[in-house]
Amino acid sequence: MKRLNESGQMILIAGFIIGIGIVVLTVMLNNIVYASNTASESSIETNVFDFSNVVQTTTEAYEKAYADSNGGVDNATFDAYMAKYSEKMIESYSLSGFIFSLDSGVLQDTYFTENGLADGNDNWVVIERVNYTDYFLLSRLNASTLGNESNKFVIEVNNQSGSTIWSASLFNSSGNINVTVYDSSNTPHYNNDSATIYDFNVTSNQLEGGYFEYFFNNQTAEETYSIKFINGSQAMGTFLISGDLVNWDPFYIERVEVVNSTMKLNKNGHLEINVTIPITLPRGHI
Repeated sequence: MKRLNESGQMILIAGFIIGIGIVVLTVMLNNIVYASNTASESSIETNVFDFSNVVQTTTEAYEKAYADSNGGVDNATFDAYMAKYSEKMIESYSLSGFIFSLDSGVLQDTYFTENGLADGNDNWVVIERVNYTDYFLLSRLNASTLGNESNKFVIEVNNQSGSTIWSASLFNSSGNINVTVYDSSNTPHYNNDSATIYDFNVTSNQLEGGYFEYFFNNQTAEETYSIKFINGSQAMGTFLISGDLVNWDPFYIERVEVVNSTMKLNKNGHLEINVTIPITLPRGHI
């Protein structure tokens, strides 16, 4: 009987020891998993921060170089500024073990796509929650870079309910630029084949210096609306839109040229960032 009691006690002690071992092992494994996840999350946050920091500072550098070079006219000044910027970025990131490199593309004429490139997003909202537009200008339009009537570039203004209250289409018509303006009932108010290159000033009712009633101000009065570009890859040129949002904050969006820039960050032989992004100049801001 005594031997049975001793055996039972030994079994209880062994079970107790095994139980403690399992608890300790579980805690250790949880700590390892937690530490691994924390390190992984930390790495992700660092990469995200590095990425956004590189893109933001590089964009601002291009804008400053563009301004200092008289809108990209002085190529030597533009290139010198970006070379100096790249040199400073290399020095700055080397302190934390990163190797920075910048491949600056050439300035290009822009399409009316979201990123300014021919393969960019065709249909996009340029600005929304607009209360009033005081300036809306499209420049450097050329019939040779416009699509035909079946593939025309369209400017569409929609109110809050999604209804189109004003629109304009532009397309190549036998070497000229056809502009057709529609009101909220889709009635054409203006239709004309004009010169091969001109400025289209929507808010001032001007077409290459001539006056034409476009009814933009009439149709958008007392409305909250958005301005959308459709088939942006079917037209090249510059644009400037400014005005007030519904909260009366001013907005100003201008696009003149675009540059494709490739930025890379390497650390310990691993490529952390390798991205090519189009930077539009001057940069629109809200």
